[in-house]
Parts: sequence; structure tokens; C-alpha cells
Amino acid sequence: MNENGNVIRRLVRIAVMTAVLEAAKFALNAVPNVELVTLLLIVYTKQFGWKDSLIVSLLFATIESMWWGISIWTVTYFYVWPILVFLTAGIKEEGSVWPYCLLSAVFGLLFGMLCALVTLVTSGWNAAVAWWIAGIPFDLIHGVSNFVICFLLYKPLRTALSHISERGI
Repeated sequence: MNENGNVIRRLVRIAVMTAVLEAAKFALNAVPNVELVTLLLIVYTKQFGWKDSLIVSLLFATIESMWWGISIWTVTYFYVWPILVFLTAGIKEEGSVWPYCLLSAVFGLLFGMLCALVTLVTSGWNAAVAWWIAGIPFDLIHGVSNFVICFLLYKPLRTALSHISERGI
């Protein structure tokens, strides 16, 4: 395939990955702190690399900001999801699901703390700590659900994406 075909294929893949993130987020909007975005970004990063996954994470943050409006939590998406991409890229283990389950769980448990960084900048230390503490029950749900979702779906998704990649998509 020529270079233009590869560029087009990559752009389409990035667009589809972003659309799947949005659809997955929308599908679980009614369930607080249970989401597939963490798992999908981990799988995308391992399958397609950190550069494309970083683009996808930033497109996702942009779409979320356009859909919901600019707010503290949408601003956090511009650094929280890229952090996940970089942490995932740093994991070299390919044979085991456990490092990814652990990353998913810790990421969910610390999500509120990471999001409180914007509150720290905009409103100070006391507000940031209050924000984080108020969200701890949700972070617990987030961490546990991320672990379970990753344990159940990481390998099937990696297998499916591997088959798709082998076909040049």
C-alpha cells in the first residue's frame, strides 16, 4: 500500500477508536464511575502504540468538552487520559493481564485525586482536598470496576484488535 493509503488508514483507525470511546462512555453514563474508557485506552496503547492513543485521548477530551461544556472535570480529561496512555506505554509485560488490571484499579482509585489538581490551581489546597475526599466513595467504585472490567475484557479485546490489525485495518 502506498504512503497515502497508510495515512488514510491511520486517520480512519484513530477516528474509529475515538468514536468507540465516545460510544462506550455514553453507553455507561447512567452508572456512576463504571466506564470502559480506561480499558479501551490501555488496549489501544498496547495494540497501536502511544502516539495514536495519545491523539485518541485528546480527541476524546475535546469531544467531551464540546458535548458537556468546559468545566473542571472536562479540563482534567486533557491530562488524566494522556497520563494513562503514558503509564500503559511504560508497561512492557505482554503475556499477563495482571499489570493492566493493577494499572486500571490504581488509576480508578486515584482518578479523583488527579482531577482535584485543577481544583487546587483554581480554588486552593482546602478545596482540592475537600473535592478529593468527597469523591472517595466514587473512586472506590471506579477502581474496583476498572479491575473487574480489565480482568474480563482485556484479553478478548486484544485478541480482536490483533485480528483486525493482521488484516491491515
